[in-house]
Amino acid sequence: MTLSLICHPDFPAEAISAVEVEISFDESRALVLNYSVFGEISELEVVEQTEAKRTDYLWQKTCFEAFIGAAGEEPYLEFNLSPSTEWAVYAFEDHRRGMRNPDLMADPKISLSESSAKYTLVAELDLRELPGMESNCLQLAATAVIEEKNGRKSLWALAHPSGNPDFHNRDCFVHQLEGAAP
Repeated sequence: MTLSLICHPDFPAEAISAVEVEISFDESRALVLNYSVFGEISELEVVEQTEAKRTDYLWQKTCFEAFIGAAGEEPYLEFNLSPSTEWAVYAFEDHRRGMRNPDLMADPKISLSESSAKYTLVAELDLRELPGMESNCLQLAATAVIEEKNGRKSLWALAHPSGNPDFHNRDCFVHQLEGAAP
């Protein structure tokens, strides 16, 4: 399923016209997120590809994110996926509270491709061993921070709550992950 992300009106893009995410999730708890950015890709600021490893503060540059939690439950996970192929995962007890680094995650597989009009990041995540991911009713917020070479950052999400952008707000978790329970 391919979904369009919405640019937050207070953080508009100049060079980027659209961001989409194709989502696939199966009974083995494998989640594949295929993010595509459309526009003047030469104006996109991306960090150079490096060794794939867990790294903090990835959201300060171009970064693709996913927030996942069980429907009706407070805890959720945040995934940060960088064009550098660095990544992070954080577990929260509630809205921005009780953050910790879960140790059970296998490194995601991140691949990249680029043309003059499209930039793509594909991430494969194994959710089987992560806390709270055993539910058969998971909700997802797919988001992106896109930085342009002029320093402008646009903020993209499947849905934005009213007011200031807040990807952690459960009102952003609008996509149901459909897959059999483990």
